Amino acid sequence: MMSRDLERRRLLEMIERLYNLVDKLLNMLSESGRSDLSEVERLTATAGEYRDTISNQATLFIARFQPLAEDLILAESVISVAYDLYRVARYAREIAILSDRIGGLKGNVNDDVLAAFETSKSMVREAVEAFTRGERRYIESVSLKDSMVDNVYHHYLDMLRSSGSISVRDASSLLLARHVERIADHATYIAISATRLWRFR
Repeated sequence: MMSRDLERRRLLEMIERLYNLVDKLLNMLSESGRSDLSEVERLTATAGEYRDTISNQATLFIARFQPLAEDLILAESVISVAYDLYRVARYAREIAILSDRIGGLKGNVNDDVLAAFETSKSMVREAVEAFTRGERRYIESVSLKDSMVDNVYHHYLDMLRSSGSISVRDASSLLLARHVERIADHATYIAISATRLWRFR
């Protein structure tokens, strides 16, 4: 039977593997500005399946070891983070659909939103590093970047409110900003889970 420490490491490694899949999905969008929708759908479905696997393993960890304190928080947090990463994958799918409809992101949305997208990607990476490796320095970084992404999204909401009409490019930028803002929020949730997990160490 696998020891408790090995099971703990295994759960964190599973989170890293799910992140690698989600990161591949995000990079497909930012590198080309367009992506193969069938491949995006496949990766998103795989992320969903793997999220279920992680949740099942964390539940088995609880049943097998009946943990208290730190180990229980680990198991609960792994389930939460797996969900957050799956939601990031779903928002990446929505971005891929938007990109397909408008003929690609590059050249069809504004640069500030593309920059916010790259920021949100770095937030997910830093949050996962904080969660799986205890890199506390990333937690504050994620929080600061979340405010930057929020500001971009709010800029487009204000534009919508103050203008009788907006251009197709600005409308596309608003839609992208909304998805990016949600990715950033889920990165923030992962960072919060990291804070909860590593406060014992």
